[in-house]
Amino acid sequence: MFEKNILELIREVSTNLPGDVVEALIQARNLEFKSSRGKLSLEVILKNIELAKNQKTPICQDPGFPTCCVKSDPSIWKKIEKAIHFAVRKATKEGTLRPNAVDSVTDENVGNIPKIEFEVSSSPKIKIALLLKGGGSENVSAQLSLPMQTDFGPAYAGRNLEGVKLAVIQILKNAGGKGCPPGIISVVIGGDRVSGFALAKKNLLKKIGEENPNLKLKKLEAEILTAANKLKIGAGGLGGHATLLDCKVDSLHRHPASFFVSLAYSCWACRRGEVVLDSRGKIISDDFSKKVLREDLRLKEIKKIRLPISAAEVRKLKAGEVVSVSGKLFTARDRVHEFAIKKKLPKKLEGLGVFHCGPIALQTETTRQARGKFSKKIWQFIAAGPTTSARLGSFTPKFIEKTGVRLLIGKGGMGESTACALRKFGCVYLHAIGGAAAFYANSVKKVHGVDFLEEFGMPEAMWEIEVEDFLAVVGEVT
Repeated sequence: MFEKNILELIREVSTNLPGDVVEALIQARNLEFKSSRGKLSLEVILKNIELAKNQKTPICQDPGFPTCCVKSDPSIWKKIEKAIHFAVRKATKEGTLRPNAVDSVTDENVGNIPKIEFEVSSSPKIKIALLLKGGGSENVSAQLSLPMQTDFGPAYAGRNLEGVKLAVIQILKNAGGKGCPPGIISVVIGGDRVSGFALAKKNLLKKIGEENPNLKLKKLEAEILTAANKLKIGAGGLGGHATLLDCKVDSLHRHPASFFVSLAYSCWACRRGEVVLDSRGKIISDDFSKKVLREDLRLKEIKKIRLPISAAEVRKLKAGEVVSVSGKLFTARDRVHEFAIKKKLPKKLEGLGVFHCGPIALQTETTRQARGKFSKKIWQFIAAGPTTSARLGSFTPKFIEKTGVRLLIGKGGMGESTACALRKFGCVYLHAIGGAAAFYANSVKKVHGVDFLEEFGMPEAMWEIEVEDFLAVVGEVT
Protein backbone atom coordinates (compact mmCIF):
# COMPACT_ATOMS: atom_id res chain seq x y z
CA MET A 1 0.00 0.00 0.00
CA PHE A 2 2.83 2.44 0.85
CA GLU A 3 4.65 1.73 -2.44
CA LYS A 4 1.46 2.09 -4.49
CA ASN A 5 0.43 5.44 -3.05
CA ILE A 6 3.94 6.93 -3.06
CA LEU A 7 4.21 5.91 -6.72
CA GLU A 8 0.90 7.66 -7.39
CA LEU A 9 2.26 10.79 -5.66
CA ILE A 10 5.30 10.73 -7.99
CA ARG A 11 3.06 10.31 -11.05
CA GLU A 12 0.82 13.20 -10.02
CA VAL A 13 3.69 15.57 -9.23
CA SER A 14 5.53 14.72 -12.46
CA THR A 15 2.54 15.19 -14.77
CA ASN A 16 0.17 17.64 -13.09
CA LEU A 17 1.21 21.15 -11.97
CA PRO A 18 -0.32 22.66 -8.78
CA GLY A 19 -3.29 24.96 -9.34
CA ASP A 20 -1.67 27.99 -7.68
CA VAL A 21 1.29 27.75 -10.09
CA VAL A 22 -1.00 27.42 -13.12
CA GLU A 23 -3.03 30.44 -11.97
CA ALA A 24 0.15 32.52 -11.56
CA LEU A 25 1.26 31.57 -15.08
CA ILE A 26 -2.14 32.55 -16.51
CA GLN A 27 -1.94 35.94 -14.79
CA ALA A 28 1.62 36.43 -16.09
CA ARG A 29 0.53 35.55 -19.63
CA ASN A 30 -2.34 38.03 -19.47
CA LEU A 31 0.05 40.87 -18.52
CA GLU A 32 2.29 40.42 -21.57
CA PHE A 33 1.86 42.47 -24.73
CA LYS A 34 -0.01 40.84 -27.59
CA SER A 35 2.27 39.02 -30.08
CA SER A 36 5.31 39.50 -27.81
CA ARG A 37 7.87 36.73 -27.32
CA GLY A 38 7.04 36.73 -23.61
CA LYS A 39 3.39 36.02 -24.35
CA LEU A 40 4.35 33.35 -26.87
CA SER A 41 6.57 31.63 -24.28
CA LEU A 42 3.83 31.62 -21.65
CA GLU A 43 1.24 30.31 -24.12
CA VAL A 44 3.59 27.44 -24.98
CA ILE A 45 4.12 26.78 -21.26
CA LEU A 46 0.36 26.66 -20.61
CA LYS A 47 -0.18 24.38 -23.60
CA ASN A 48 2.60 22.13 -22.29
CA ILE A 49 0.87 21.89 -18.90
CA GLU A 50 -2.40 20.89 -20.56
CA LEU A 51 -0.73 18.28 -22.79
CA ALA A 52 1.14 16.72 -19.85
CA LYS A 53 -2.04 16.49 -17.78
CA ASN A 54 -4.15 15.00 -20.58
CA GLN A 55 -1.47 12.59 -21.82
CA LYS A 56 -0.23 11.74 -18.29
CA THR A 57 3.33 12.43 -19.40
CA PRO A 58 6.03 14.41 -17.51
CA ILE A 59 5.69 18.20 -17.59
CA CYS A 60 9.49 18.43 -17.80
CA GLN A 61 11.97 15.68 -18.64
CA ASP A 62 14.30 16.63 -15.74
CA PRO A 63 13.10 15.66 -12.24
CA GLY A 64 16.44 16.50 -10.60
CA PHE A 65 16.95 14.27 -7.58
CA PRO A 66 13.41 13.50 -6.31
CA THR A 67 13.26 15.10 -2.86
CA CYS A 68 10.88 13.64 -0.25
CA CYS A 69 10.17 15.30 3.08
CA VAL A 70 8.63 12.76 5.48
CA LYS A 71 6.99 13.63 8.79
CA SER A 72 6.14 10.57 10.89
CA ASP A 73 6.95 8.43 13.89
CA PRO A 74 10.63 7.33 13.65
CA SER A 75 9.69 3.67 14.17
CA ILE A 76 8.53 3.37 10.54
CA TRP A 77 11.26 5.45 8.83
CA LYS A 78 13.01 2.38 7.40
CA LYS A 79 9.73 1.08 6.00
CA ILE A 80 8.94 4.44 4.37
CA GLU A 81 12.47 4.78 2.99
CA LYS A 82 12.24 1.34 1.37
CA ALA A 83 8.83 2.20 -0.14
CA ILE A 84 10.13 5.49 -1.58
CA HIS A 85 13.12 3.79 -3.22
CA PHE A 86 10.81 1.13 -4.70
CA ALA A 87 8.40 3.76 -6.04
CA VAL A 88 11.21 5.84 -7.55
CA ARG A 89 12.64 2.77 -9.32
CA LYS A 90 9.20 1.88 -10.67
CA ALA A 91 8.53 5.47 -11.82
CA THR A 92 11.90 5.56 -13.58
CA LYS A 93 11.29 2.25 -15.35
CA GLU A 94 7.88 3.37 -16.63
CA GLY A 95 9.15 6.77 -17.84
CA THR A 96 7.54 9.02 -15.24
CA LEU A 97 11.06 9.96 -14.09
CA ARG A 98 14.23 10.15 -16.19
CA PRO A 99 17.25 8.13 -14.98
CA ASN A 100 19.16 11.04 -13.49
CA ALA A 101 21.84 9.80 -11.10
CA VAL A 102 25.38 9.68 -12.53
CA ASP A 103 28.48 8.34 -10.78
CA SER A 104 30.76 11.37 -10.49
CA VAL A 105 33.91 9.28 -10.94
CA THR A 106 32.94 6.81 -13.70
CA ASP A 107 30.19 8.85 -15.44
CA GLU A 108 27.94 5.77 -15.31
CA ASN A 109 24.20 6.47 -15.16
CA VAL A 110 22.87 4.44 -12.23
CA GLY A 111 19.16 5.33 -12.50
CA ASN A 112 17.63 7.49 -9.75
CA ILE A 113 18.55 8.11 -6.13
CA PRO A 114 15.90 9.97 -4.13
CA LYS A 115 16.83 12.48 -1.44
CA ILE A 116 14.82 11.74 1.73
CA GLU A 117 14.52 14.02 4.78
CA PHE A 118 12.77 12.80 7.92
CA GLU A 119 11.09 14.86 10.63
CA VAL A 120 9.88 13.43 13.93
CA SER A 121 6.14 13.39 14.57
CA SER A 122 4.14 11.77 17.36
CA SER A 123 1.04 11.58 15.13
CA PRO A 124 0.01 8.19 13.70
CA LYS A 125 -0.41 9.97 10.36
CA ILE A 126 2.42 9.99 7.81
CA LYS A 127 2.90 13.14 5.73
CA ILE A 128 5.04 12.83 2.58
CA ALA A 129 5.83 15.92 0.49
CA LEU A 130 7.59 15.59 -2.86
CA LEU A 131 9.57 18.19 -4.83
CA LEU A 132 10.91 17.63 -8.36
CA LYS A 133 13.41 20.37 -9.25
CA GLY A 134 15.54 20.07 -12.36
CA GLY A 135 19.25 20.63 -12.87
CA GLY A 136 18.87 23.93 -14.74
CA SER A 137 17.17 25.63 -11.80
CA GLU A 138 19.51 23.89 -9.36
CA ASN A 139 22.54 25.26 -11.23
CA VAL A 140 21.37 28.89 -10.98
CA SER A 141 20.53 28.57 -7.29
CA ALA A 142 23.23 30.36 -5.34
CA GLN A 143 24.64 31.39 -1.97
CA LEU A 144 26.33 34.74 -1.44
CA SER A 145 28.13 36.24 1.53
CA LEU A 146 27.50 39.88 2.48
CA PRO A 147 28.94 42.45 2.19
CA MET A 148 29.64 42.26 -1.55
CA GLN A 149 29.77 44.27 -4.74
CA THR A 150 26.82 44.16 -7.15
CA ASP A 151 25.94 45.60 -10.55
CA PHE A 152 23.16 47.69 -9.04
CA GLY A 153 23.01 50.98 -7.21
CA PRO A 154 24.13 51.37 -4.57
CA ALA A 155 26.67 48.86 -5.87
CA TYR A 156 27.74 47.85 -2.38
CA ALA A 157 25.39 45.33 -0.73
CA GLY A 158 25.72 45.64 3.04
CA ARG A 159 24.71 43.36 5.87
CA ASN A 160 21.09 44.45 5.98
CA LEU A 161 17.78 43.76 4.22
CA GLU A 162 18.57 46.23 1.43
CA GLY A 163 21.83 44.35 0.87
CA VAL A 164 19.88 41.07 0.73
CA LYS A 165 17.65 42.51 -1.99
CA LEU A 166 20.66 43.62 -4.06
CA ALA A 167 22.30 40.20 -3.65
CA VAL A 168 19.11 38.40 -4.78
CA ILE A 169 18.69 40.61 -7.85
CA GLN A 170 22.34 39.98 -8.73
CA ILE A 171 21.75 36.22 -8.58
CA LEU A 172 18.69 36.57 -10.84
CA LYS A 173 20.58 38.73 -13.32
CA ASN A 174 23.36 36.15 -13.47
CA ALA A 175 20.78 33.36 -13.97
CA GLY A 176 19.15 35.08 -16.95
CA GLY A 177 17.15 32.53 -18.95
CA LYS A 178 19.19 29.52 -17.82
CA GLY A 179 16.81 28.53 -15.00
CA CYS A 180 13.64 28.39 -17.16
CA PRO A 181 11.92 31.59 -15.99
CA PRO A 182 9.47 32.77 -14.88
CA GLY A 183 10.85 31.36 -11.68
CA ILE A 184 9.83 30.92 -8.08
CA ILE A 185 12.54 31.69 -5.55
CA SER A 186 13.02 30.91 -1.89
CA VAL A 187 15.55 33.02 0.02
CA VAL A 188 16.98 32.35 3.47
CA ILE A 189 18.93 35.04 5.34
CA GLY A 190 21.55 33.75 7.78
CA GLY A 191 22.24 30.23 8.99
CA ASP A 192 25.37 28.41 7.90
CA ARG A 193 26.16 27.17 4.39
CA VAL A 194 24.22 23.93 4.89
CA SER A 195 21.18 25.06 6.90
CA GLY A 196 20.46 28.09 4.71
CA PHE A 197 20.29 26.08 1.49
CA ALA A 198 18.34 23.24 3.12
CA LEU A 199 15.59 25.54 4.42
CA ALA A 200 15.45 27.53 1.18
CA LYS A 201 14.81 24.38 -0.85
CA LYS A 202 12.25 23.06 1.63
CA ASN A 203 10.31 26.34 1.49
CA LEU A 204 9.69 25.80 -2.24
CA LEU A 205 7.00 23.36 -1.08
CA LYS A 206 4.91 26.36 0.07
CA LYS A 207 2.12 27.64 -2.15
CA ILE A 208 2.44 30.80 -4.23
CA GLY A 209 1.07 33.78 -2.35
CA GLU A 210 1.33 32.16 1.08
CA GLU A 211 1.55 35.12 3.46
CA ASN A 212 4.75 35.71 5.41
CA PRO A 213 3.98 36.31 9.14
CA ASN A 214 7.08 38.51 9.48
CA LEU A 215 6.07 41.98 8.23
CA LYS A 216 9.64 43.06 7.42
CA LEU A 217 10.27 39.93 5.36
CA LYS A 218 6.85 40.25 3.71
CA LYS A 219 7.80 43.78 2.58
CA LEU A 220 11.16 42.50 1.33
CA GLU A 221 9.43 39.78 -0.71
CA ALA A 222 7.31 42.38 -2.50
CA GLU A 223 10.33 44.61 -3.19
CA ILE A 224 12.33 41.69 -4.63
CA LEU A 225 9.43 40.63 -6.82
CA THR A 226 9.05 44.15 -8.24
CA ALA A 227 12.79 44.64 -8.81
CA ALA A 228 13.20 41.19 -10.40
CA ASN A 229 10.44 41.74 -12.92
CA LYS A 230 12.01 45.08 -13.89
CA LEU A 231 15.00 43.07 -15.16
CA LYS A 232 12.80 42.14 -18.16
CA ILE A 233 14.41 38.70 -18.46
CA GLY A 234 10.94 37.31 -19.07
CA ALA A 235 9.61 33.85 -19.80
CA GLY A 236 12.27 31.60 -21.29
CA GLY A 237 14.76 34.47 -21.06
CA LEU A 238 13.15 35.97 -24.18
CA GLY A 239 12.08 39.25 -22.58
CA GLY A 240 8.86 40.39 -20.96
CA HIS A 241 7.31 41.34 -17.63
CA ALA A 242 7.36 37.89 -15.98
CA THR A 243 10.79 37.04 -14.60
CA LEU A 244 9.48 35.86 -11.20
CA LEU A 245 6.11 34.41 -10.21
CA ASP A 246 6.75 34.42 -6.47
CA CYS A 247 9.38 35.15 -3.83
CA LYS A 248 9.57 33.63 -0.35
CA VAL A 249 11.98 34.95 2.30
CA ASP A 250 12.86 33.29 5.61
CA SER A 251 15.63 33.77 8.17
CA LEU A 252 17.86 31.79 10.51
CA HIS A 253 20.19 32.86 13.30
CA ARG A 254 23.73 33.42 12.06
CA HIS A 255 27.30 33.58 13.34
CA PRO A 256 28.54 37.18 13.92
CA ALA A 257 31.25 36.69 11.28
CA SER A 258 28.90 35.37 8.59
CA PHE A 259 25.97 36.84 6.69
CA PHE A 260 24.85 34.31 4.06
CA VAL A 261 22.06 34.80 1.56
CA SER A 262 20.94 31.41 0.22
CA LEU A 263 18.62 31.29 -2.79
CA ALA A 264 16.85 28.18 -4.07
CA TYR A 265 15.48 28.73 -7.58
CA SER A 266 12.61 26.78 -9.07
CA CYS A 267 11.68 27.04 -12.72
CA TRP A 268 8.05 27.72 -13.66
CA ALA A 269 7.49 23.93 -13.54
CA CYS A 270 7.41 23.93 -9.75
CA ARG A 271 6.42 20.29 -9.34
CA ARG A 272 5.37 19.67 -5.79
CA GLY A 273 2.68 17.77 -3.93
CA GLU A 274 1.95 15.94 -0.74
CA VAL A 275 -0.02 13.00 0.56
CA VAL A 276 -1.08 12.02 4.08
CA LEU A 277 -1.21 8.28 4.80
CA ASP A 278 -2.40 6.22 7.74
CA SER A 279 -0.23 3.58 9.44
CA ARG A 280 -1.20 0.99 6.79
CA GLY A 281 -0.31 3.29 3.88
CA LYS A 282 -3.87 4.19 2.93
CA ILE A 283 -4.46 7.76 1.67
CA ILE A 284 -6.16 10.06 4.19
CA SER A 285 -5.78 13.23 2.10
CA ASP A 286 -3.78 14.71 -0.79
CA ASP A 287 -3.41 18.01 -2.66
CA PHE A 288 -3.94 16.74 -6.20
CA SER A 289 -6.59 19.35 -7.04
CA LYS A 290 -5.19 21.17 -10.07
CA LYS A 291 -6.34 23.83 -12.50
CA VAL A 292 -5.42 23.91 -16.16
CA LEU A 293 -6.33 26.53 -18.74
CA ARG A 294 -7.85 24.79 -21.75
CA GLU A 295 -7.44 26.70 -24.97
CA ASP A 296 -5.94 26.20 -28.40
CA LEU A 297 -2.50 27.65 -29.08
CA ARG A 298 -2.81 29.90 -32.11
CA LEU A 299 0.42 31.41 -33.30
CA LYS A 300 0.93 33.77 -36.22
CA GLU A 301 3.90 35.02 -38.24
CA ILE A 302 5.85 31.78 -37.99
CA LYS A 303 8.66 31.17 -40.44
CA LYS A 304 8.99 27.54 -41.49
CA ILE A 305 12.40 25.87 -41.70
CA ARG A 306 12.88 22.54 -43.47
CA LEU A 307 16.05 20.54 -42.78
CA PRO A 308 18.61 20.09 -44.21
CA ILE A 309 19.34 23.81 -44.60
CA SER A 310 22.25 25.70 -46.19
CA ALA A 311 24.49 28.33 -44.61
CA ALA A 312 23.04 30.89 -47.04
CA GLU A 313 19.49 30.17 -45.83
CA VAL A 314 20.60 30.35 -42.21
CA ARG A 315 22.12 33.81 -42.77
CA LYS A 316 18.71 35.13 -43.89
CA LEU A 317 17.17 34.49 -40.46
CA LYS A 318 16.62 37.46 -38.16
CA ALA A 319 16.98 37.62 -34.39
CA GLY A 320 13.61 37.40 -32.64
CA GLU A 321 11.83 35.60 -35.49
CA VAL A 322 9.52 32.79 -34.43
CA VAL A 323 10.28 29.67 -36.48
CA SER A 324 9.01 26.12 -36.78
CA VAL A 325 11.55 23.46 -37.68
CA SER A 326 10.74 20.25 -39.55
CA GLY A 327 13.16 17.50 -40.53
CA LYS A 328 15.95 15.57 -38.86
CA LEU A 329 17.52 16.60 -35.54
CA PHE A 330 20.01 14.92 -33.25
CA THR A 331 20.08 15.35 -29.48
CA ALA A 332 23.53 16.13 -28.15
CA ARG A 333 24.74 17.16 -24.71
CA ASP A 334 28.15 17.23 -22.99
CA ARG A 335 29.36 13.73 -23.73
CA VAL A 336 28.36 13.73 -27.41
CA HIS A 337 30.05 17.11 -27.92
CA GLU A 338 33.23 15.89 -26.25
CA PHE A 339 33.22 12.69 -28.33
CA ALA A 340 32.67 14.63 -31.58
CA ILE A 341 35.71 16.82 -30.92
CA LYS A 342 38.01 13.89 -30.14
CA LYS A 343 36.65 11.31 -32.59
CA LYS A 344 34.20 10.90 -35.47
CA LEU A 345 30.46 10.70 -34.80
CA PRO A 346 28.62 7.66 -36.22
CA LYS A 347 26.12 9.93 -38.05
CA LYS A 348 26.57 12.96 -40.31
CA LEU A 349 25.14 16.23 -38.97
CA GLU A 350 26.00 18.53 -41.89
CA GLY A 351 23.10 20.81 -42.79
CA LEU A 352 20.99 19.46 -39.91
CA GLY A 353 20.16 20.54 -36.37
CA VAL A 354 21.26 19.63 -32.87
CA PHE A 355 18.85 19.77 -29.96
CA HIS A 356 20.41 20.27 -26.52
CA CYS A 357 18.12 17.79 -24.79
CA GLY A 358 18.22 14.81 -22.43
CA PRO A 359 14.84 13.17 -23.12
CA ILE A 360 12.73 10.54 -21.46
CA ALA A 361 12.31 7.82 -24.08
CA LEU A 362 10.42 4.52 -23.86
CA GLN A 363 10.47 1.46 -26.06
CA THR A 364 7.09 0.17 -27.20
CA GLU A 365 6.28 -2.96 -29.16
CA THR A 366 4.30 -2.67 -32.38
CA THR A 367 2.82 -5.42 -34.52
CA ARG A 368 2.81 -5.09 -38.31
CA GLN A 369 1.21 -7.17 -41.06
CA ALA A 370 3.58 -8.09 -43.88
CA ARG A 371 3.57 -11.73 -45.02
CA GLY A 372 2.50 -12.65 -41.56
CA LYS A 373 2.61 -10.87 -38.25
CA PHE A 374 5.81 -9.70 -36.62
CA SER A 375 6.68 -7.45 -33.72
CA LYS A 376 9.14 -4.60 -33.67
CA LYS A 377 10.28 -2.45 -30.77
CA ILE A 378 10.34 1.27 -31.45
CA TRP A 379 11.44 4.23 -29.34
CA GLN A 380 9.10 7.05 -28.44
CA PHE A 381 9.88 10.41 -26.79
CA ILE A 382 7.47 11.21 -23.97
CA ALA A 383 9.32 14.24 -22.56
CA ALA A 384 11.87 16.35 -24.42
CA GLY A 385 12.54 19.88 -23.16
CA PRO A 386 15.75 21.85 -23.80
CA THR A 387 18.94 21.70 -21.74
CA THR A 388 20.85 24.82 -20.59
CA SER A 389 23.08 25.51 -23.59
CA ALA A 390 25.76 27.55 -21.81
CA ARG A 391 26.94 24.34 -20.19
CA LEU A 392 28.21 23.18 -23.60
CA GLY A 393 30.00 26.43 -24.47
CA SER A 394 33.56 25.09 -24.19
CA PHE A 395 32.82 22.41 -26.81
CA THR A 396 30.49 24.25 -29.17
CA PRO A 397 32.80 26.25 -31.48
CA LYS A 398 34.87 23.19 -32.41
CA PHE A 399 31.72 21.05 -32.59
CA ILE A 400 30.18 23.42 -35.17
CA GLU A 401 33.37 23.45 -37.22
CA LYS A 402 33.80 19.65 -37.26
CA THR A 403 30.15 18.62 -37.85
CA GLY A 404 28.81 21.30 -40.21
CA VAL A 405 25.63 21.54 -38.13
CA ARG A 406 23.38 24.50 -39.05
CA LEU A 407 20.96 24.79 -36.10
CA LEU A 408 21.66 24.66 -32.38
CA ILE A 409 18.49 24.47 -30.27
CA GLY A 410 18.54 24.90 -26.51
CA LYS A 411 17.66 27.31 -23.71
CA GLY A 412 19.30 30.25 -22.01
CA GLY A 413 21.61 31.37 -24.84
CA MET A 414 25.38 30.82 -25.28
CA GLY A 415 28.59 32.81 -24.93
CA GLU A 416 30.64 35.05 -27.22
CA SER A 417 32.94 32.25 -28.43
CA THR A 418 29.90 30.36 -29.70
CA ALA A 419 28.48 33.51 -31.30
CA CYS A 420 31.74 33.95 -33.21
CA ALA A 421 31.58 30.33 -34.42
CA LEU A 422 27.95 30.79 -35.50
CA ARG A 423 28.92 33.78 -37.63
CA LYS A 424 32.01 32.12 -39.06
CA PHE A 425 30.49 28.78 -40.09
CA GLY A 426 26.90 29.75 -40.96
CA CYS A 427 25.01 28.34 -38.00
CA VAL A 428 22.24 29.79 -35.83
CA TYR A 429 21.11 29.39 -32.23
CA LEU A 430 17.38 28.87 -31.58
CA HIS A 431 15.74 29.39 -28.20
CA ALA A 432 13.30 26.65 -27.20
CA ILE A 433 10.96 27.24 -24.24
CA GLY A 434 12.56 25.82 -21.10
CA GLY A 435 10.66 23.05 -19.37
CA ALA A 436 8.09 22.54 -22.15
CA ALA A 437 8.89 18.82 -22.38
CA ALA A 438 5.42 17.54 -23.29
CA PHE A 439 4.97 20.27 -25.90
CA TYR A 440 8.24 19.45 -27.68
CA ALA A 441 7.80 15.68 -27.36
CA ASN A 442 4.61 16.13 -29.41
CA SER A 443 6.74 17.61 -32.20
CA VAL A 444 8.87 14.44 -32.36
CA LYS A 445 7.12 12.30 -34.95
CA LYS A 446 9.67 9.50 -35.14
CA VAL A 447 12.78 8.25 -33.37
CA HIS A 448 15.05 6.84 -36.08
CA GLY A 449 17.61 5.43 -33.67
CA VAL A 450 20.05 6.08 -30.86
CA ASP A 451 23.83 5.95 -30.44
CA PHE A 452 25.85 5.71 -27.21
CA LEU A 453 22.85 4.63 -25.12
CA GLU A 454 24.75 1.98 -23.19
CA GLU A 455 27.91 4.07 -22.82
CA PHE A 456 26.41 7.45 -21.95
CA GLY A 457 22.92 6.69 -20.59
CA MET A 458 19.56 8.00 -21.76
CA PRO A 459 20.05 11.75 -21.12
CA GLU A 460 23.51 11.92 -22.75
CA ALA A 461 22.90 9.54 -25.68
CA MET A 462 22.67 10.85 -29.26
CA TRP A 463 19.09 10.37 -30.42
CA GLU A 464 18.22 10.70 -34.12
CA ILE A 465 14.70 12.13 -34.41
CA GLU A 466 12.26 13.46 -36.99
CA VAL A 467 10.43 16.61 -35.92
CA GLU A 468 7.52 18.52 -37.36
CA ASP A 469 6.70 22.17 -36.55
CA PHE A 470 9.21 22.36 -33.69
CA LEU A 471 8.67 25.89 -32.31
CA ALA A 472 11.61 28.15 -31.41
CA VAL A 473 12.82 31.76 -31.47
CA VAL A 474 15.90 32.87 -33.41
CA GLY A 475 18.72 33.99 -31.13
CA GLU A 476 22.25 34.74 -32.28
CA VAL A 477 22.31 35.44 -36.03
CA THR A 478 25.18 34.95 -38.44
